[in-house]
This record gives sequence, structure tokens and C-alpha cells, in this order.
Amino acid sequence: MALNLRQEIGRLLERKPMSRRHSPGASRKGLPSSIIWIVVIVVAIVVVGGFALSGLGGVSAARNGSQVDFTLNDFSGKAVHLSDYRGKTVLVNLWASWCPPCRAEMPDLISFYQAHQSQGFVLLAVNSEDTANSAQQFAQQEQMPFPVLYDPSGTVSRLMGSNGLPSTYVIDRNGNVRFEWTGQISPAILAQQVVPLLTP
Repeated sequence: MALNLRQEIGRLLERKPMSRRHSPGASRKGLPSSIIWIVVIVVAIVVVGGFALSGLGGVSAARNGSQVDFTLNDFSGKAVHLSDYRGKTVLVNLWASWCPPCRAEMPDLISFYQAHQSQGFVLLAVNSEDTANSAQQFAQQEQMPFPVLYDPSGTVSRLMGSNGLPSTYVIDRNGNVRFEWTGQISPAILAQQVVPLLTP
């Protein structure tokens, strides 16, 4: 896509403007159409890039209030069921060791979990489409205090309809998906979306 945009900009810049005698209706103060197109393309790039950097939040209409369940093993081989945590507020975080935003957000997730676990808050860190060695090494390095589940084939990612990594899902005490976020999540968003669902 970036290559196509560069080619289009180059093509527009190479186009020779028409002389005034061939365009009698053109305003002397008007901008050449090539400049206008370049501005439109640049604005589009900025808008799309802004979404990619800031993340996309909310809940899709298809999953709003929907209940999901999955079973994965942790690195010791123990099976963990999402439905085992009914009655608690659960944050499911999809991550991989090769994903820079995943690595960047992990200290914030750990801090938030430690501050709120006594209020019935559970965090399930689902390692998605990664190698076991790399995932375990990162989990040990960060000293993750919550369950770390291994999903090498990305089963949960497909189930949740993830658009990329990291992806975060907030599930209420009744098992309903209440919020989803693609991209690095911030402490402010965690506080806004999770704290109201916690046990008083």
C-alpha cells in the first residue's frame, strides 16, 4: 500500500500543469489538482497511521454482550477454562514475545493486576502464535504473576475475532464480553473499562 501511494504521488508530481490558454476556465488563484490530490493522500495516511498507533477500542456489534469460552493449557500442562472464572472480572490479553507493543504494555498489565486482584480481578495472558521457549523466557523475565496460557495455533485469537496483537478483552462476572482493544493498552483505559466492573 505504501509503495502504491508513493508511486501515485510521484506520478502526480510529474504531470505537467496545463497552460492558461488551454484552460480558460481555471482560476489564477486555484491550486493545481496534483497538489490537492497529494494533500488528500497525506491526510489519509495520517488518519490511518493514527488509528494504528493509538489502538482501536470498543466492542463489535457481533460480540457485544456475547459469552465466550475456551480451554488452553499453561506451560505446566494444566488445563485452564475461561468459564472457571465466572463470578470474577476477567481480562484476556493476547500477546507474543516477538510483538513490541505486547512487550511494552506488559509492565502496566502486571501493575494493574497486582493492584486489583483482591477485588475479584483475573488476568489471563494468552501467548498466541509464538514458540514455547521464547514465550516462557519472556514470562519468566517479566515475572508474570497471573496464568500464562499457550496457544501456538492462534485458536483463541480466531475465536475472539482478533485484528492483531496485542488484543485485550474485558469479560464481566457473568461471562459477557464488555470491551475489546487492539493495540497497546494504557493504564487509563484499564482503569476506565475494568474498575467499574470489579467487586466493590
